[in-house]
Amino acid sequence: MSANTPMHTSVPDSSVAASAQSQTIIRTELRVIGCLALLLLAIEHGTWRFQDRLSHDVEHLQELPELARDLASNADENELRLLFLGNSMTRYGVDGEAFAQTLQRRSGLKTQWTKVNPDNTAIPDWYYAYIDFFQRPQLLPDVVILGFEGRHLQDQPSHHPGRLAHYYCQQPDWSDLEQYDLFGFESQADFILSRVSTAWTNRDRVERRILDTFIPSYRESIQVVNESVSTPLELAQQAHPTYHRVDKLLQTAQEDHVQFIMVAMPLGNEYELDPALLDIFERYNVPLVDCRHIPNMTPEMFPDGVHMTADASKIYSTYLAEHLTRQQLTASR
Repeated sequence: MSANTPMHTSVPDSSVAASAQSQTIIRTELRVIGCLALLLLAIEHGTWRFQDRLSHDVEHLQELPELARDLASNADENELRLLFLGNSMTRYGVDGEAFAQTLQRRSGLKTQWTKVNPDNTAIPDWYYAYIDFFQRPQLLPDVVILGFEGRHLQDQPSHHPGRLAHYYCQQPDWSDLEQYDLFGFESQADFILSRVSTAWTNRDRVERRILDTFIPSYRESIQVVNESVSTPLELAQQAHPTYHRVDKLLQTAQEDHVQFIMVAMPLGNEYELDPALLDIFERYNVPLVDCRHIPNMTPEMFPDGVHMTADASKIYSTYLAEHLTRQQLTASR
């Protein structure tokens, strides 16, 4: 062989096979990732498209902006725009028509009313509901009747930061969220994911719908477990409650010239009112209507200990209207 003859080297068959196998694996992984992405997009679209069928509460959350607009636009000049704010206790407990009829008969006041009462909510959610649906878009009611029980007004993070992200909050709320509701990376990541994903926001509702189908009495059992388990932070808050969020809400309402009326709602069991909370009401000249002991209302009217029957709702709503004075309702006008 001459010195100028080029040498030919061959790639080992094993290297060629390994390269081909690697490319096959990459293509397979990309197909799997693509299928997962399509599946997630399908789940997201399906949840977004049919989210109002997950529960009546989701349907109610979607309606909140419209409820605020209707309250502001449908009231005549001589009608009081009245907002009932609360949770499922308000949803089941307030008979708006019975309240309005009793109020007009006793005081001559006509009302245009609506209810904002998402499930399992308390002061964190009510604060953002007032700010984001009524105060910021300038759709202010004349009167807000806020129904609560003992611990609802204590400072605490929202039980559902994902719902705040998806249904309530806007960019200007971020400072409040960081101060009161989002502690650490996990809660902030959950908030951001919920901001962009309906499926992520409502994953607990989807889970409940599935487990309800296969496990008898699942929802009732898990509610009992959740209510019996408290985190160390929650226990500390219950032992030494603070009310900074209530203070801020009432201060904001006072600046907006909106009259808040606080109502201690009846329950199947007794509960106490914290003197520190009553001091805040007094400081802002906010009336408190104590409905914890209403005549003719019995424990049997609270089948689950919390929510009223239809008969109890009429008794409560009539009692509330009878114990509100014209001066209390028109103080902000």
